[in-house]
Amino acid sequence: MLPTITVFGRTIAMYGLMITLGIIMGVMIAIIRRSKYNISKDDVIFSSCYGGIGLVVGAKLLFIITIIPTIIANWNFIMSDISLLNEALSKGFVFYGGLIGAVIGFYIYSRIYKIDFMMLIDLMAPSIPIIHGIGRMGCFFAGCCYGMHYDGPFHLVFEHSTVAPNGIPLFPIQIVECVFNIMAGILLIFYTRRQRKPGKAIGIYIIYYSIMRFLLEFLRGDISRGIVLNVSTSQLISIFLLPIGIYLFLKPKK
Repeated sequence: MLPTITVFGRTIAMYGLMITLGIIMGVMIAIIRRSKYNISKDDVIFSSCYGGIGLVVGAKLLFIITIIPTIIANWNFIMSDISLLNEALSKGFVFYGGLIGAVIGFYIYSRIYKIDFMMLIDLMAPSIPIIHGIGRMGCFFAGCCYGMHYDGPFHLVFEHSTVAPNGIPLFPIQIVECVFNIMAGILLIFYTRRQRKPGKAIGIYIIYYSIMRFLLEFLRGDISRGIVLNVSTSQLISIFLLPIGIYLFLKPKK
C-alpha cells in the first residue's frame, strides 16, 4: 500500500517506522502505569531496551528457522548466486520469536538488576499487544503477512507490493490483527486498574493471543512461516503457549 515515505528527501520504510512508533507508545504506557508495580521509570526504559534487543534477535532467528527448509530445497540454485541467500535472510521477522526474545530480554534485566520479573512482565503486558498492533499496520503498508484470497467486503488489493500478490483481492488480515491486538491492550489496561495476582495479566494476554493467532492463521495467504502437520509454525507455538498462559492465570499466588 505504502511501503515507504519520503521526509525531507530521506526515504523511510513504513514497516520500521510503525514498529518504532509502537515501541515508543508501549513504553510510554508502561511508564504511566508503573507506580502500582513499584518499578521506576529508568527500569521501565532500560528493561525495554533489553526487551527490544531480544525482540529483534528472536524475531529474526525464528524467521531464519522457518525458511531453512526452503533454503535446503533450493540450495543449488541459491549457491549459484550467493546474494540470493543474503536477500532471503535479510527479509522478514516472526512475531512469536520476537515475543519470546523480548520476554528473555526482560528476564535477563530483572535478574541483573534484582527486579521482580513477574511484576515487570505484568506491567508490560498491555504494552505488548499495542506495540504489536501498531507494528501490524507496518505489515499492511509493506504488504507482508498478507491474507488469503477473498472477494468479500473490505478486501484489499495491492498494486505495487514486492511481497503480496498484486491485483488479487485479499482478506485484510493485517488490519484485523491490528484491531484485535490494540483491543487486547486496552482491555488489559482496564483489567489491571485493580491490583491483580502476579502473572494474571501476562497469562490473560498469552491465552488471548494464542487463541486469536491460531484462528487468524487460517486466514493468512502467505506460506513463508513453514507448515508442519498441516498447521503453521505460529499455530504450533500457539498450542504450546496456551497451557502456559492458563497456568500463569490460575497459579497460586506463592
